Amino acid sequence: MVGALVVGAVAGCGSDAGPAATTVAPAGGPPAVSTSPPPATATVSASTAPATNPPAVTNPTAPVTNPTAPVSNATVPAPGAGSSGICPASALSLRVADPEGAAGSTYERLVLTNTGTVTCALRGFPGVSYLDAAGAQVGAAATRTGAAATTVSLAPGGSASAVLRIVHPGIQEGCLDAGQITAVTALRVYPPGSHTALRQPLSDTSACASASVQQLSVTAVTG
Repeated sequence: MVGALVVGAVAGCGSDAGPAATTVAPAGGPPAVSTSPPPATATVSASTAPATNPPAVTNPTAPVTNPTAPVSNATVPAPGAGSSGICPASALSLRVADPEGAAGSTYERLVLTNTGTVTCALRGFPGVSYLDAAGAQVGAAATRTGAAATTVSLAPGGSASAVLRIVHPGIQEGCLDAGQITAVTALRVYPPGSHTALRQPLSDTSACASASVQQLSVTAVTG
């Protein structure tokens, strides 16, 4: 009985110190269990964490630049040669040579000369058509005729040629009347493999105006 009074007296003292823990300790029982809140766990401020940082880890999978890697040996085209060695129009000149008449047609050679400083090549058929004074195409473009194309190598100053056949106006149906014939002022010639044309001026020349009349045909370029 005296022990119980002592516990009660202790519980009633010290009210200014906050609520006291209540314990119940039956005689002969296990140690009393406190019902008061557990003490707070001390928290370490981030500012007080050790200053030592872990070493940086190098990414083992990152690509490594090899300073001794070989430089690409791709060939850079020399001035005056196309990317595949084909003669560009800018390195060629055009002239018409050796005209010959035969049975209502004229045959002449379209001569392409390498005016560049390096060797280049031509292979294929030139694209040929007539132009009027305004630069518009007149009639149909030339069809291809003759043997298959072969590669012609042109050193600086070298030439290759194709044979152009021109059917005279007034010979074919669709190009018989004066209203079906018109004046032309130039031949437009695309060298094989080029999208840039060369021009050969013409004077006192007429052609069939209709695109349905085939008045021009051309062979492949030969050396």
